[in-house]
Order: sequence, then C-alpha cells, then structure tokens
Amino acid sequence: MAHISSPGINTSLIVGYLAYAQKSSLYWLCIMLAVRSAFFSVLMLYGAAALACFEQADGSTPKLVIPLQEPTKLAHNQFFLTLLPQLLERSQDEYGPCELQFFGEPLSHERISALIAKNRYLSMNWASTAKDREHKLRAIKEPLLKGLMGFRVMILHSDNKHALRYVKTPTQLKQFSFGLGGSWPDVDVMKANGFKVITTSSYELLFRMLSAGRFDLLSRGFNEAIPEAKLHEHKNITVDPYITVVYPLPVYFFINRDNNKLAERIASTIAAMRADGSFDNIFYADPDIAKSLNDLRLEERTKIYLCNPSLPPDVPFDRPELWHYPINNDACRS
Repeated sequence: MAHISSPGINTSLIVGYLAYAQKSSLYWLCIMLAVRSAFFSVLMLYGAAALACFEQADGSTPKLVIPLQEPTKLAHNQFFLTLLPQLLERSQDEYGPCELQFFGEPLSHERISALIAKNRYLSMNWASTAKDREHKLRAIKEPLLKGLMGFRVMILHSDNKHALRYVKTPTQLKQFSFGLGGSWPDVDVMKANGFKVITTSSYELLFRMLSAGRFDLLSRGFNEAIPEAKLHEHKNITVDPYITVVYPLPVYFFINRDNNKLAERIASTIAAMRADGSFDNIFYADPDIAKSLNDLRLEERTKIYLCNPSLPPDVPFDRPELWHYPINNDACRS
C-alpha cells in the first residue's frame, strides 16, 4: 500500500505542524510531519536523484518525492495528499509499489521546478500551468482542481472587508494592489491585464505583508482562501465576500520531461478514476473543497473576467467533464 513518509529536519516547522494539527482534518498527518521532520536526515544530503517510482539503488521501496508541505500549504493541499496515495495504490499491480515521500526542507517554486527539471531530489509537484512551466517540465494534462483554481478569491485586511463591495469591472479593480508569489503564473496574468503587482519569493511572507498593508489584496484559488485566512486569522485578515476574478488556470501534476513511465502511470490512473467516478468522489469529499464551494458561493459573486496570455494552447476546454464550471476563454479576444 502506498503511504507517506517525510525525511528531513527543520525544527522551525515543527511548531507550525503541531499548531495546524489542532485545526486540520489530517490531524495524524500533521503530527507525523512534525515527528519525522525532527528525526530524519535531510534528503539533500543523500546526494542522489529521486528516481520517481523506480527501484532504488539500496533496495528500499521506490520513492515518489514531493515538496515538503509547510503549515500554510498543508492547509489547502489536503486533496492532493489524499489523491496521490490512492493513485499509487491503484496502479501498484501494473507499475509496482511506490512510497510517497516529502522532501526534507521548504523550497521556493523556482527551486522546486529546477530540481524536477534536473531529476534531482524531487519527482513531482502540482501547480498552475503556464507556457514557461510546460517548457521546463512535463505536464500531466489532467486538470486536477476542475478549473476552480482560476476562480480567484481575495484575502484582505479585516479593516477593509467591504472594500470590494461596489467593484464590478476590471477598471474599478485596478485601484487596488495585489500581492503574489514571484513565480506564480498569476503574476503574468495580472500584469498583462494592467494591475499593480507586488511579489515575494516567500510564500509565508505574503500574509505578513498583507497584514502590514504592503499591498491591498492577496489573490488565492477558491480552495485556498478560507483555510489560509483561518490559519492566519491572528494577522487580522479575512476573505472578501463580494467578487471572484476569473481566468483559465488549470492545475496539473508536473514531472521531469524524460520520465515516461511516471507520466504513463499517473495519466492512465487518473483517466481510469475519472471514468469510474472515484476521482470526483475524492474531489468533492475533500473537506476544504466542499466547505469552499458551499461558503464562498461563487455563483452569487460579481465575476471579473481576465485574459490569461500565458495559457498553453492545448488546454482541453472541449471536455466538460473535466471542469466544475464551463470554462470561458473569450476574455483574450475582447
């Protein structure tokens, strides 16, 4: 059976994991991450590439190594951490056993992509797609979040909770500044549409910057906003109740370009799970996804549509079963 292990030591993460464990439906996963981060050697010290579900030189169970999930990421990535072990278990008879393993230290998006591209230490990540990302890495082109990552919800300072009440158009929205991760595809989208963007390479720093008033709005995917705002509620931030900024932004698994076997394993298993309904069962049963769809009421919000000029040309918009809502890419034509 596929399971998750976590090599590495980073004592600065332990308190965060234990604190988040009190709030998370993945209580024991949080505890496990804290304990293993305290007692195992850092994978970087091994000096060998992650071999992505192939036999290891030392005879140990083959590994699929994914980025470490710091507390804020753990808050919105529970769906992936539920899906991946089931993918590996379901494909075990055909492809062999595989152990899902966390990398030992937090990494920036840039570093994650670089290590996967070099086939060093990391096997896979999930991320929003973009032309540049697909040039460097191999995308498994199965939209994992059913297009909902492109329904962007704003986190803002609690003192400004009603700031977006009367915003109806992109022009009105441009009076606000946006905080984004420096390597997020959203940066190119927002800049191409004429918005003011402030970036940082530190994911956790974004929440402190928002709290300190360095920018007005932190744009998050539909499944990210509620759990992250709750995790950081002591920073006096909250979720905007009025608008959704919409642009096509599929989330894919990304792997090394030469890893044909892993690509085949993941793509064929996801396709089979979609066909028998188990993929949707996992997706809609995820507590954060279910809560976000219920509480955010995306249908009732003012929708502001933007063009995504970084979108690769072969996104499967013609397959409605892959998307929660029909995807409209007409904003680039206006």
